[in-house]
Amino acid sequence: MGKNRTMSICLSDIPKDRILKHKNGKLYLPVATYDLNEPDMYKNDFSVSIQLSKEEIERKKAGEEVNRVFIGNGRIWPDVENTQTATAAETDDLPF
Repeated sequence: MGKNRTMSICLSDIPKDRILKHKNGKLYLPVATYDLNEPDMYKNDFSVSIQLSKEEIERKKAGEEVNRVFIGNGRIWPDVENTQTATAAETDDLPF
């Protein structure tokens, strides 16, 4: 079972020029998450930023400083099994 993550994103910090319009007309924001080595003072386990563009990645590779736009953070919750296996006694009276 995968890890459950919850996060909060600050919409007012998103630069409008970073929102991509798909050919289907929907708007998207490519994001990246980064897992922290230790939870921060608010018990957040990871941060959320706008994904670097291809141009920003190339500038970073060339040694130029590129600042990420951080838009949120979140927590990783322990795995919780939400289903229970029915016993044979519980299913014996089913009509199928």
